[in-house]
Amino acid sequence: MRKSGAAAGSSKRASILDAALTVFGREGYADASVDEIARTAGAAKPTVYNHFGDKATLFSEAIAAASAQSNARVGDVIDSIDVRPDDLRAELERIGGALVGCLLDEDGVAVMRLQLAERQRFPELLDDIRDTNRERTIDRLAGKLAQIAAVGLLRIDDPDRAARHLMALVSDDLLIRSGFGAVRMRPEDTVEPVRSGVTTFLDAFGAE
Repeated sequence: MRKSGAAAGSSKRASILDAALTVFGREGYADASVDEIARTAGAAKPTVYNHFGDKATLFSEAIAAASAQSNARVGDVIDSIDVRPDDLRAELERIGGALVGCLLDEDGVAVMRLQLAERQRFPELLDDIRDTNRERTIDRLAGKLAQIAAVGLLRIDDPDRAARHLMALVSDDLLIRSGFGAVRMRPEDTVEPVRSGVTTFLDAFGAE
């Protein structure tokens, strides 16, 4: 069955955005070419311009789309938290590992690199994406931690502060080790830093 014109256009647009993130992430904004993005997407160069107008708009939409997808994956991880776990430490380690996995997957790394490398060129866009996604993540995680505290498994006066601590404890060391995405981290490399971060978190907020 052939796709409708609207569906085909939507699929092509998504392919171009994916290709743009790949090429921008690899080459940086200045060195990335629309020709290379078009080749990577399997699209004609005029098609890219028909969808996005210019290179700056393509960059803005590519990083916004990738950030939204990454934030959605993080949201799914947080929504999966069991607020009445039989083993709180194991549950927090599972969640910490999954959150780190979202940050350090291919798209997460590309977004992180571009946020660092291109901030001077697109300060408002990149600061807004970073701050909005982080606040949504912290708010969502704070809600889950408050529910865990409500059943007596954590001692938390300020869920928002506790959520910020947990995110920092499980991810900051790994972000630094990875050079904020410059060095690919293997899944096994993340286990001990996450475990250590959860231990520190429970030392501070655990009910026992």
